[in-house]
Amino acid sequence: MQNHNSQFKKVFIILVLILILTPVLSLADGFNSSLIITDSRFSNSDAFSSAEAIQRFLKQKGSVLANTSSDFLKQLKEPADVSLKIRLEDPNPDLGRLRSAAELIYDAAQLSKINPQVILVTLQKEQSLIGGSSNNIQRRLDRALGYACPDSGVCGDIFLSFYSQLFGNVDSEGNRYLGGVRSLSKSFYTPSGRGPAVDSSGRTYGSGAKVRISHVGDTITVDNTQGAPYNAEATQTVTLGNSATAALYRYTPHVYNGNYNFWKFFTEWFKFTNGSLVKFSGSNTVYFIDNGTRRPVSGTVMTQRGLDVTQAFEVSSDELTEFPEAPPLPPKNGTLLSPSTADKLYIVADNELREVSDFVSNLQGYDKSKTIYLPLFEVNSYAMGDRELPPSNTLLRGVTNPEVYIVEGGKIRSISGFVFEQRGFKFSNVIVAPDSEVATMSKGQTLPPLDGTLIKQDGQPLVYYVALGQKFPIPYFVFLSRGFKFSKVVILGSDEVGNMETGEHLAPADGSLLKKQGDPTVYFVEQGQLHGITGFLFKHNGLKFSNVLEITEAELTLFPIKDPLVLPDGSLIKVTGSATVYLLEEGIKNALTLEAFNNRNFDFSDVVEVPDEESLRYPSGSLYLK
Repeated sequence: MQNHNSQFKKVFIILVLILILTPVLSLADGFNSSLIITDSRFSNSDAFSSAEAIQRFLKQKGSVLANTSSDFLKQLKEPADVSLKIRLEDPNPDLGRLRSAAELIYDAAQLSKINPQVILVTLQKEQSLIGGSSNNIQRRLDRALGYACPDSGVCGDIFLSFYSQLFGNVDSEGNRYLGGVRSLSKSFYTPSGRGPAVDSSGRTYGSGAKVRISHVGDTITVDNTQGAPYNAEATQTVTLGNSATAALYRYTPHVYNGNYNFWKFFTEWFKFTNGSLVKFSGSNTVYFIDNGTRRPVSGTVMTQRGLDVTQAFEVSSDELTEFPEAPPLPPKNGTLLSPSTADKLYIVADNELREVSDFVSNLQGYDKSKTIYLPLFEVNSYAMGDRELPPSNTLLRGVTNPEVYIVEGGKIRSISGFVFEQRGFKFSNVIVAPDSEVATMSKGQTLPPLDGTLIKQDGQPLVYYVALGQKFPIPYFVFLSRGFKFSKVVILGSDEVGNMETGEHLAPADGSLLKKQGDPTVYFVEQGQLHGITGFLFKHNGLKFSNVLEITEAELTLFPIKDPLVLPDGSLIKVTGSATVYLLEEGIKNALTLEAFNNRNFDFSDVVEVPDEESLRYPSGSLYLK
């Protein structure tokens, strides 16, 4: 009996140990909390060769972001204001159309010089936008990167759009704010990396005063999400092993469920870098890793592309099947090839084949003498893209059809007579193409008037503002407040006006002041949204009641009402009759001792005296001692 009890105790202890250790062991499989991703991979902004490559990845994953319908593109909330996008250093501020999610991701990565894969993984980590459902999609798009959405508070209004999460925004006072991508980039490229703020004990959490910014080599303590699925410790120490790791912990100061999830998705989707060669152990088939897929590559193509088969990684079938198989890799981009029958000509672009007509070949100036001839079965095995078009911005028309088109964005777009003249095109530059050639070209939306054009349909009173290929209805009071003139309105036919997508109502200019008739509440206009403003802030900001525009209730309801205006982060305030000075951070007022005030080189002339009711709008936070 004693032996049975002894054995039972041993088995029980072993089972308990297994239950305790299993989550830890499963998490330890290659994960290093102090080195989330290498610096070279974090900064590889060319990991995807183009926006089209990102689009293919999104389609492969079944992502909601692969949607390119006009209704979905509007949900990304790209601003119509070109000058705003220029201020945000958007590399493509005036395309005259809405960009897809893939295009915005690619442009943000190129601007910030970080890997677009980092952006994709963050979109999944924060809002499950790559592999998740389409539920609550607008809310998730508005918070796509989780930027300016603290664990214990609401998200900042100024960042609530897919576009602003990527590129940032500008407030009504002209202050520019970085978005999530630029914030990650700034932290990464700061010398020695920019990690999270920590208190005197190196903690990122708690109410203790944050006294310094952590850097590469520092050991910090972070808190974790408790419970399933990881059952992680409440707190955990981490040594910031490189700049990428520092940047990721500044963005999300948790191992679980934050940076472990980042690592999990990144290694699952992008375990091998683009261009890696891999093969099954014992197999002769070599695969080329291309934007999250594996593509068989022949010896001929390896030689032509200068790939070294001896550098191929030998991997298990489980590792390789994480990468869906795609069509074989063709010769390198820019190669002209033809089947041995010589009845068609193709050019390789973005690792796809595009059929080239004689007409397009001549316009592109291709040298057919350099064409590579391959067996028909091999040519047919490659992925086929759209037909190759003439060079971008080429003007063309058919022989019998006078309609003029422009080549733009991989499509041809028809041009109305008004737009042709407005954009300064010349008929002497229009190339005449065979009707059959024009018929095979992929058609895009009609080229719209220039951004900022005022248009109306013949016989209709409503005036529209043109931007991003859309027409925005203008309420009459907005028409007047923006100083528009009817003499500048262009009258167009019903077909041309009707073919344009309709956007939201054009809002008053930023900084406008509105109030509803019979209601004392004054609203401040910012980014097309209305924010109530207190009497104190009205006076503090030097606003004048003579500039307040009174409108009807119907007009007021055209625009969303958001959180009331507050003093900006970084403001110093004190309540009338009190000596305590507070620092506003993320909408919270943190009390400062005199030592803390002086250590931050603050100046008492910058302290704003506020009434008690204004101070109560900001929740109390920490006491900063030093």
